[in-house]
Formats: sequence, C-alpha cells, structure tokens
Amino acid sequence: MNTIKSKQRVADHGEVFTPAWMVEAMLDLVQAETERIDARFLEPACGSGNFLAPILRRKLAAVALKYGRSDFERRCYALLALMCIYGIELLADNIAECRANLLEIFAASRE
Repeated sequence: MNTIKSKQRVADHGEVFTPAWMVEAMLDLVQAETERIDARFLEPACGSGNFLAPILRRKLAAVALKYGRSDFERRCYALLALMCIYGIELLADNIAECRANLLEIFAASRE
C-alpha cells in the first residue's frame, strides 16, 4: 500500500498511511491484547483500517482457536470481537473503505 493517496490530501488533512509491516510490528508489542477477544481498541484516525483490520484478524483467529468446535459460540464471539473495535475518521471515502475491509474480514471468518 502506498503511504499517501495524494499530496493534496496530505496538505489538507495530514493523511499518511502506516505501512503494513510497521502496523504488524506495533501490534506485536501488544500481542496479548490483540488476541484477547473482548479487548477494546480505538483508532482515532483509522483511515482505511490499516490497524483495525489486522486487529480484527488476530481476534478472529483467537475466536477460531478457542471456539472453533461450536458454530454458535464461534459466531457469538466473532461478533463480540468486531464490536470491540472502534475507529474515528474524518474523510467519507476512508470510512467506506474501512467498513468494507472489516466487513470482508468478518464475512470470511464465518465461512
């Protein structure tokens, strides 16, 4: 992923995206929390979900590991994992992209 969408957006909004490798390294520092299903995360400038998406993936992996045998429990705890992730974003296109990214990850976990 490119770290900027346009120079104008950087100038107008200070919008710069964190590279995936850096996101993963930062999340590794709080690995236990990212794998705790009910841990709450707030991303105050979530953009397209560069932090929220890997957090959701980690939480859903923990759900599958712990509740994989029971479809009902897996679905309930997957929903809890999703409900504990919050993002704030100013730009509407980023909001739509973030929602779509999280929905895609969540939907894929239900298959």
